[in-house]
Order: sequence, then structure tokens, then C-alpha cells
Amino acid sequence: MEKKYVLGIDGGGTKSHLAVFDRAGQFIALGKHGPLNHEVLEGSFAQLEQELSAFILETLNGAGITPDEIAFAVMGIAGVDTKKQHGIIKAMVERIGLADFILCNDAFLGVPAGCKDGFGICAINGTGASIAAIDHQGTMVQVGGIGDICNDCGGSTWYGTKLLGAVYGELFKCEPKTVMTEMLFERLGVNGPLDYVESITTQIEEETVTFSELNMMFFDAVSKGDPMAISFLQESAEYYAGGIAHLAMSLDFPADKTLYLTVAGSVFVKEKTRNLLDLLEAEIKKRLPGRSFKLNKLETVPVSGAAYWASKEAGFLLSIDVISKSLAS
Repeated sequence: MEKKYVLGIDGGGTKSHLAVFDRAGQFIALGKHGPLNHEVLEGSFAQLEQELSAFILETLNGAGITPDEIAFAVMGIAGVDTKKQHGIIKAMVERIGLADFILCNDAFLGVPAGCKDGFGICAINGTGASIAAIDHQGTMVQVGGIGDICNDCGGSTWYGTKLLGAVYGELFKCEPKTVMTEMLFERLGVNGPLDYVESITTQIEEETVTFSELNMMFFDAVSKGDPMAISFLQESAEYYAGGIAHLAMSLDFPADKTLYLTVAGSVFVKEKTRNLLDLLEAEIKKRLPGRSFKLNKLETVPVSGAAYWASKEAGFLLSIDVISKSLAS
């Protein structure tokens, strides 16, 4: 059977996409799904296998394609952080019937999607926080993405958690005052410390206050010039810059060539003030003095990087611009 299609998957912690193209660059199918990170699924790996299998096979069947016709697939899935996790999920993919594929953490997809020629570093600040690199030899290395073990300073709950800690510190630990206290009190409808703890714990448990909302409140405090919020933002910028510098210096990224950096995820992409990106650029310059680098926001969906990468591996070499435009429309 002729293998004339490539498949890309971006399996995230909140939503997932699957795209299929043929060897001529023709868009064939797009599938959408919820989270495919085993760490956020109640049934862990068992549930992931059920959902991943259904997602792939239903999308392919809808387009009249069988797994045998896939020349190559690239799957970037959140929660693929260790060799053990990779081995478990790799076996799932093989049972689905795909033979030739690359399985990696979803952070790697930002490199082919947003870096020139598919080589560079991508920093993710969305549901999770991680940094992934693919160098000129094809070596792939990930920094961060596994929470407290690596002291991730970013992601969907980090900024909101820092806000809560700063407010509690002002109220009960003689720590510096912050505008975040007044902002949170107004949101909760409380007047003082005695009502605060009961109100915030109850509303978080009942999800009437979400970490997404707290994150936005945090960045509002940054825009107001709050010193505490800005200090936490600086901490986050230093975390990302340190990981980027480590990857730039330890992998095959020639010092005399421009280093391509892409940032992705809702926090990086949707932050209106650019405070975090400005701090990040400044910190990268400190760690890589004299180094030429180009930092840009990812402007296409990450699954486009998976499809592009798969086409390179299959020998089709489709245009990332064509793929991105097809998926955007």
C-alpha cells in the first residue's frame, strides 16, 4: 500500500489537534480533541491509550485513510518527559498501527513551527512550563516541564500561586504590601484578613475563582508597577533565560550564527504588556553576551510544526507556510 500521507499531533494539557497532509502538500484532515496528557487524565495511561487511539483512528477513518498509508507521523504529547513515559506511550502508538513516527514532548513542536529550518529553541509558557531544543545535528533536549522537581517558574498556575502567596504574606507574615491584596479583596468581596482565608479557599474549591483569572490579575498588577509582582516576573524570566542559555551553549548551535528562539503558550503569546518578553530578552543577553539571536512569538498552531517535521522525515519536505495557511483557514 502506498504511503502518501503525513500525520502530525499536538497533544496538550487542555486541547489537542491532529493534522493530515498528502505528499503534494494538500490538506486532508484536521481533528480536534481535549487533553492528551496522562497526568491530567483521571485514568492516566489507560485512559490516554483509549482516547489517543480513538482520536487517531476516527480522524483517519473520516478521511478514508488507514494507518498503513501514513508515511510518517510526528506526535508531540504533553507528559512525555522521561524515557519511561516515552516507552509506555510509544507502545500505545505501535498498537494503534503507526509504524514510522517520532514521539516527543509537545514543547518540541514549537521548533519546527517557529524556528528557521526547524532548528532552534522553543520556550513554552501555557498550561505547563518547559524549554525544548533541536540542534543542527538533530539532537533533542528538554529543560523543565516536570514541576517542582525542576522548579518550573511558569505555566497555568504558577503566577496565580505567587499572587496568593504574596497576599497571604502581607496579611499574616509581615511581608511587603502589594496591590494584589486590594485587587483580590475586591474580587472576593471581603474587607479584611479574617474573612480572606475562608473566602479564597472556598472559591478556589468551588472554582468560582480560577487560576486563569488569578494569572490575569497578576499581570494586571505588573502593569500597575507592583514591585512584588514584578519581582516574580523577573524570577520567571530568569528561569526561562537560564534554560535557553544552557541549551544554546551545550548543543550544536554555532556561536557565529543567529540562534532562533520561539516562545509559545498562552502566557507568552497573550501577555499584552510584553513585560515578561522584555525581561526575558534582557536576561538572555546577560547569559549569552554578544550572541546574535532572534526571538519571536509562535504565530501558527503547534500541530503545523508536527506536520512539517513529519513531511521532512518522509522526504516530502512541505512548506511550513503552506501548512500553516491551510490550518489557519
